[in-house]
Amino acid sequence: MIDERDFSKGTLFSLILAAFFFLNGCSGEGHDDSTAIPETLALDIPALYSTVDTITVLVAYEPGAEPFTGTILRDIACWSVLESNIKALFEGRDLEPDVYVPSALSEMEEIPLKEQDTWTSKEVLDLALDVWDAHPSGYEAEFFVLFLKGYFKSEDAPDYRIIGVSIIGTPVIAIFKDIILSSSSIPQVARFVEQATLVHEFGHVMGLVNNGVPPVSDHLDPEHPRHCTNNRCVMYWVNEGASDMTEFVRLMIDSDSLVMFGEECLEDTRSYLP
Repeated sequence: MIDERDFSKGTLFSLILAAFFFLNGCSGEGHDDSTAIPETLALDIPALYSTVDTITVLVAYEPGAEPFTGTILRDIACWSVLESNIKALFEGRDLEPDVYVPSALSEMEEIPLKEQDTWTSKEVLDLALDVWDAHPSGYEAEFFVLFLKGYFKSEDAPDYRIIGVSIIGTPVIAIFKDIILSSSSIPQVARFVEQATLVHEFGHVMGLVNNGVPPVSDHLDPEHPRHCTNNRCVMYWVNEGASDMTEFVRLMIDSDSLVMFGEECLEDTRSYLP
C-alpha cells in the first residue's frame, strides 16, 4: 500500500501529468443545439453575480461511481478544492455569496444504478430533473453534479477522453467515474484529476470563458471557445502541449493556494457588472 506521506512533490507531479496525458483530455462541454433546456434548469448568469447570496452544490452518484471524499493530499480535504475555487470567483465583489459544498458521502445522494454505457446531454439533463426538484431563485443558486458510470456520447459514439461535462445554459455537471478510475491506480492522483475536472466544469457553468461573463482582457482562446489562453489557469485547453500542462500541474503542486483559476478569469468574474 502506498502512503501519501511517501510522495514528494516531484513524484506526485509526474504521476498527475502522466494521468492527464493518458486521458488525452481533461473535460468537455456537453451541449446539443437541438436539446431544449427545461425552464427549471435555466441558469441566470446575471442573477448569479448580482442578487444570489447562497450557492449550494448538490451531488448524486450511481453505485460504483462514488465521489472521492476524505483528503486529497495530506491534510487537504478533497471537496475544499472546489469550495475554495467557487469562493475565489466572487472574492472582492460587493456581494460574496455563502457557499455550501458537501464533503462526506453521507451528504450526497445515492441514486439507483442506471446501467447505461453512454450518456447524451439530454439524458444527463433528464436525470438531473428526475433526481432534484429544481426551483430557480434570484437569491439562491443550486448546482447539480452527477457522478455516473459509463461515458459521454459524442457524435454517436462514446468519447473515452472526456472526464466531465457541463451542460451549457444550465447548472448541471456530469462526471464520468469510469474515466476517473482509469486515470491512475494512485488514489492521490485520481482525486486530483476529479477535483480539477470539477473546478474546470464549474468555471464553464459560472460563465467562463466568455460563456455568459464577458472577458475584461484578451484571454479567450480563439481555437477552443470557452477556454483561456493562460496555461496556468484551469480553464486552459490542456491538450495544447506537454510544456503547457507541465507548467500548470507544477504550479498547482508547488503553490500553497488551492485556487486553480488564473488571474484573467478571476478578474472577469470579480469585475462583472450585469
